[in-house]
Amino acid sequence: MKNGLKDQMPFVSESLIPVDPIAFRNALGAFVTGVTIVTTCDTQGRRVGLTANSFNSVSLDPPMILWSLGLKSNSLDAFRNARWWAVHILSSEQEALSARFAKAGADKFADLQVSEGPDQIPLIGDCAARFICRTAFEYEGGDHAIFVGEVMAFERADRTPLAFHQGRYARVMTPAARTSQSPAADDGAFGRYFLGHLLGKAHADLFADVRKEYRRRGLKGAEYTILSLLGIRGDCTTETIMERAAVAGVDVPRSAILSLEEKTYIGHVDGNWRLTPEGRQIVIELIAVAQAREARLEESLAPGEMETLRHLVERVIDPVPA
Repeated sequence: MKNGLKDQMPFVSESLIPVDPIAFRNALGAFVTGVTIVTTCDTQGRRVGLTANSFNSVSLDPPMILWSLGLKSNSLDAFRNARWWAVHILSSEQEALSARFAKAGADKFADLQVSEGPDQIPLIGDCAARFICRTAFEYEGGDHAIFVGEVMAFERADRTPLAFHQGRYARVMTPAARTSQSPAADDGAFGRYFLGHLLGKAHADLFADVRKEYRRRGLKGAEYTILSLLGIRGDCTTETIMERAAVAGVDVPRSAILSLEEKTYIGHVDGNWRLTPEGRQIVIELIAVAQAREARLEESLAPGEMETLRHLVERVIDPVPA
């Protein structure tokens, strides 16, 4: 697969498998609420590409990313039938290329020098980063199809990413326009100004898609908590699971652990509970659902605001001593 990944880009290659999680995370860092071009080939071998800003990471181990495409897109069938696709994080010098691939109907690859990846998918050069993905799975999120791919190779370059906000390309953060009335306005002064109430509403909104998805799979809240803990923390004893769940305000009965064992999502090894391959797959897919919801939130914010929001919430959870 290395043949066809090389082109004229002065990239630092990180394309060996297994992917180094730290290097993979650094490459993902090139994306700052930015602009991507996603490419593939349809079943007739024709090149397909479009501009998208719904890109997000799902997992570092295994390395997985996602992006979304409207269900009415003319390119939907091509990506649904594709075994491979590539996500290109554009550099600040590629504004014209972004505009070209945002247009429908035109031959977007005309006179464009590209190399080829697996299944002859087109690879664009001079990007901030590029991810070659094998299709993992797809699900529908509202009016969009969410495509999740396992990263089989990637490359990065020391280039400033291209950002886009409120109809304009940008390199710096611009203030986000505030609505005249917040969602908590109907809750009175307490709802509008008590941070705990606001954070609770935000959590309920961001978590709604995940809750719907794990319930669809026949899981209960406590079971989801256990799977998440094992996915994030690794092997845990029964006592550790209960203690860590309690910190998050969740009561985990032993019956929930035994239920997951019966469903073959976890197993007991050397005194610890561990995700089975089936359980790990479910965790990855639920993370993808959560990341897709988070990506929609990020699209509504100004460049850089998502990172600021994360930092402030972390400060609330773990305040810095005065």
